[in-house]
Amino acid sequence: MGNEIVNLLSLFSPVTFLYLCMGTFLGIVVGALPGLTATMAVSILISLTYGLSAANAIVVLIAVYLGGIYGGSRSAILLNVPGTPSSAATAIDGFPLTLKGEGGRAGVVVTTFSALGGLFGLVILAVATPLIARFALKFGYWEYFWLAMMGVLISASITTGDAPNYKGIIAGFIGMLISCIGIDPIHGYPRMIFGYSQMMGGINLVPAMIGLFGMAEAFDAIKNPKSHEVMELKKKESLPAMIGASFKMLVKYPRAAIQAGLIGTFIGALPGVGPDIASWVAYGTAKRGSKHPEEYGKGSYEGIIASETANNAATSGVFIPLLTLGIPGCAVSAIILGGMQMHGFRPGPTFFFENPSFVYFIAGTLLLVNIVMWLQGVVLTSVIAKILKAPMGIIMPLVVVLCVVGSYTISLRKFDVVVMLIFGLFGMVMRKLKIPGAPMALGIILGSMADLSFRRGMIAGRFSIGSFFARPLSLVLIGILAFALLLPVVNKIRDRNRARNQNR
Repeated sequence: MGNEIVNLLSLFSPVTFLYLCMGTFLGIVVGALPGLTATMAVSILISLTYGLSAANAIVVLIAVYLGGIYGGSRSAILLNVPGTPSSAATAIDGFPLTLKGEGGRAGVVVTTFSALGGLFGLVILAVATPLIARFALKFGYWEYFWLAMMGVLISASITTGDAPNYKGIIAGFIGMLISCIGIDPIHGYPRMIFGYSQMMGGINLVPAMIGLFGMAEAFDAIKNPKSHEVMELKKKESLPAMIGASFKMLVKYPRAAIQAGLIGTFIGALPGVGPDIASWVAYGTAKRGSKHPEEYGKGSYEGIIASETANNAATSGVFIPLLTLGIPGCAVSAIILGGMQMHGFRPGPTFFFENPSFVYFIAGTLLLVNIVMWLQGVVLTSVIAKILKAPMGIIMPLVVVLCVVGSYTISLRKFDVVVMLIFGLFGMVMRKLKIPGAPMALGIILGSMADLSFRRGMIAGRFSIGSFFARPLSLVLIGILAFALLLPVVNKIRDRNRARNQNR
C-alpha cells in the first residue's frame, strides 16, 4: 500500500469523490446524534477502510471527522443537546434562537461559518504551517498547565449572570476534580474510586456531557413543557433568504469570525488540545470583546458564529502538527494518523520534502469536504427543521432513548448509562441552583491535562513551583489569564461608578 501514488489528481476520481460525499454525510448524522462522536465513528471506520485504496480510506476518515464536528451543532441548536463535546458552547445561544423561532436560520448560519472556519484554517495550514508548528513545539508541561487553567477560568465569562460568575468557576473546578477519578496515569494508583472497580477507568466525558445537557434537558422539558415551546415566526424565510442572511452575518460580525478562526487554528495546532477547547476559548473571547455581551445566552448569533468557526478551524489546525511533526493534534487526528501509517505514509519533520504531493492531497481533501459539508448542511436544514413541528411529548422520549443508547455504545458498559443518569440528576439540581453545567463539562475535558501537566512540570522542575513562572510563554499565558479574570471585575466597578454618577 505504501507504493500507491496519492496526489491532488486522486481527488478527481468519481469513486473517491463519492466516498468523500458519503463520509461527510455519515459524519453529519453521527455528530448530530448525542453520544455518537466523531472520535467513535472514525475509530470504528479505520478497520473497515483497510481494504480501500489509500486515497479513498484517508478521504473517508477526514470527511467523517469534519462532518462529525459540524454535525454536533444541529442537535445543540434544535434540542439543546450537544451532539459532540465541541458543540456544547453552541447550545448556549443556539437553543434560545430555536425558542424564538429562528432555528432554521441559526442552522444555516452555523453551516456557513463552520465551512468558512474550516477554509480559514486550511489557508493558515497552507501558508503558516512551519511557523505555527515550530511555535507549538515550544509548549512544555508548564504552558499546557496554564492553558488548561485558562480554559477553566474562562468559565467566568462564558456563562450568564453577574461577572465574574463565581458559580461557573466553582463548577469548572468540580469538573476538574471529577476528571481525576480513576487510575493515576503516573503512579498507577487508583484515586477516588470508593471501592468500585468500574470507576478505575475514570469518568467518560461523553456520558457525563449527555447527562448534564441531554438528560437534564429532557427532564426539564417533561417537567415544564411550556419552556420548550417554539415561537412561530411572523414571516417564514425561504432557504435562499436564510443563506443570504448567513453571509450578511460575515459583514456584521467580521471580527468575531476572524478572531475565532485564528483561535481555532492555533489551538488546533497545539498537540493534544483540539476543537473542544477551541470553541470555548473563542466563545469566551468573543463575549468579552462584544458590543452586546448581554445578548449572550439569550440567542446571540455572534456567540454561535464564534463557537462554530473556531471548532471547525481547529479541524484544519490539527493537521499542522500531524503533517509537520507526526504529532496528532487531538484524539481523532491520532486515529487518522494511524490510518495514514496503515497505508504506508509516516508524517514527520521531513514529510513535506519526501511526500509533497500527499500534503497537497490532504489540503485538497479539506477544501472539498468543507464545500460538500456546506452544501449538504444547507440542504438538510429544511429536513432537520421539521423536528420542530413534532410535539415535545414525542421528541423528548426519543432524546432519552438516544441518551441511553449513546452512553452505552461508547464502551458497551451499563456503568456509563448509570454515569449519564447521575449527571442528569446533577444537571437538574444545578439548574435549580442556577449553576451552569457548561463549565463543569469544560473542567472534565481539561482536568486530566492540567493534572498531568502540573505533576510532570513539577518533576521536570525538580519539584519547584517557580518553574511554572520562569518561562516566557508561561508568563504570557498567566498575563492573559489575569486579564481575563480582572477585566469583568473592572467593568463591574466601572458600571457601578457610572450608575452612581448618573444618579447624582
